[in-house]
Amino acid sequence: MIPRRRRRLVAGAIVAAVGLFLTAVYWLFDPSRFIFPRCPVYVITGWQCPGCGSQRALHALLHGDVAAAWHYNAFLLCMAPVVALLLFSEFFRDRYPRLNRALTGQAAVICLIVVIVLWTIGRNIFL
Repeated sequence: MIPRRRRRLVAGAIVAAVGLFLTAVYWLFDPSRFIFPRCPVYVITGWQCPGCGSQRALHALLHGDVAAAWHYNAFLLCMAPVVALLLFSEFFRDRYPRLNRALTGQAAVICLIVVIVLWTIGRNIFL
């Protein structure tokens, strides 16, 4: 049986490798010029989901164009620190259990859902 710590390190290495590969793909290929998956919510309803524009925003960020990334999906830029904190708390949950419980608890999840819903409504009505 593989120790828990080693499984975590292997899982982290796999996630990092996949992340590096996807980063290279998005750096090399512009999603607006090449065939990338289209958002099924937008294709079916015409409404932009919270993630719409994320591929183009990521490409712009990787090329240092923060203004274009903000234009494509401001939510991605605002949520990047939150996602980084969630990943940190998950990876070090044994060392910082209170932080992990606070970030993954019911109140945090409800808050995140409310923010996502408000962003979705706001971007489709006001933008």
